[in-house]
Amino acid sequence: MSPSEREARLLEIGQGLVRTSAADETEVLLGDGRAFLTRFSRNRIHQNVGTEEAWAVVRVTAQKRVGVATASSLAPRDLAGALESALAIARVTEPVEDWPGLPGPHPVRAADAYDEATAADPPDARADRVAALVAEAAARRGEAAGALETDDRTMAVVNSRGVAVAASRTRATLHTVVTCEDGSGYAEACAGSVGDLDAARVGRVAARRAAASRKPQPLPPGRYDVVLEPAAAAEWVQFLSYMAFSGKLYDEGQSPLCGKLGARVTGEAITLWDDACNKRGLPEPFDFEGMPARRTVLVDRGIAKAVATNTYRARRLGKRRSTGHALPASTSYECIPMHLFMRGGRESRRSLLAGLGRGLLVTRFHYTNILDPMKTVLTGMTRDGTFLVEDGRVVGPVRNLRYTENVLEALGRADGLSRERVLVRGPCVVPAMRVRGVQFTGTTEF
Repeated sequence: MSPSEREARLLEIGQGLVRTSAADETEVLLGDGRAFLTRFSRNRIHQNVGTEEAWAVVRVTAQKRVGVATASSLAPRDLAGALESALAIARVTEPVEDWPGLPGPHPVRAADAYDEATAADPPDARADRVAALVAEAAARRGEAAGALETDDRTMAVVNSRGVAVAASRTRATLHTVVTCEDGSGYAEACAGSVGDLDAARVGRVAARRAAASRKPQPLPPGRYDVVLEPAAAAEWVQFLSYMAFSGKLYDEGQSPLCGKLGARVTGEAITLWDDACNKRGLPEPFDFEGMPARRTVLVDRGIAKAVATNTYRARRLGKRRSTGHALPASTSYECIPMHLFMRGGRESRRSLLAGLGRGLLVTRFHYTNILDPMKTVLTGMTRDGTFLVEDGRVVGPVRNLRYTENVLEALGRADGLSRERVLVRGPCVVPAMRVRGVQFTGTTEF
């Protein structure tokens, strides 16, 4: 079935369910997708699987009482059961006195987000890509582990106020950790089209980092200037989206941006925005309420500008309409920016390193956790390629370190961003960055 046929089918199912609903308002979110995964370890493929899934989220209101139920298939009986359950939940739920109603329809731009070759990518083609990656690892006497995944999804949103939108998209992601003796290196790639993945390059970058990471030396805790590769920079930016840019948390007084919109919250070098329609990312033309995705500037040269909202939070915050960042009604997060971009700078990776007298080059972070969301304090470990830099040159690998850092404050100490920006899984498009005085609080034996 073609993407357009799948979209038409989901719209027909959703509109049929809305017509049968006895609720005051009804919203139906429908999804239909396939995912194919090839996992490898020790330079060999050990798993090759595919899954197909369909799902639905039904939201209804009855006298301002809201009920939500889900189904894990699109069978008429299951959808009818979800609608009945949502109504039953609504009838015993406390009313939402300031409920603004479901949103009405708005024009949605088409997004060029579907690639036929990715949707049809066969197992032997994925195996060939893994083989190209593994060959690069083996050339340096390394062992590669990781995964290559392709998926395609069609989503539709229909509600009783006239919203009826559907779209399809594809994605491909590849990531690996290569080990060379006691050294390890990480690399990844993601794209809307599997043909845009350069598996050999991913393997080559990871293998080089692994070979260079052998025999790491201990380094004491303390404050170090760092250059964060894009995977590490993206980790901080993505955690910020959960801590700082949720309209729900802002409305409830639990965001570090509360009372600070229009004020400086970080360094002038930092500009962040969300843009789900940008082809540079992984575009999706509308959110889970069917509202059009809108480019939303979150931080402009260090000044907090906005938070992401769905329809309910937008009205509570005095806005006429949503920013287009609703999550499924079945989730508690409600609204979060999920297609993040950071403005780049004017420097090359070499010049970022040249600006370090003595510091660290960090490939990525691992096991990051939130310690204090109101202060944006995170803790985590460096992993798979951490190097000492002296006089602007990488002089050798060091053992991994634990960091504990207020991210907004740390970004306020960023004084260099690379021209090149990279799409990192998330999705998130970010540069490499140089940050002064990052606090490392612990050491490891590896």
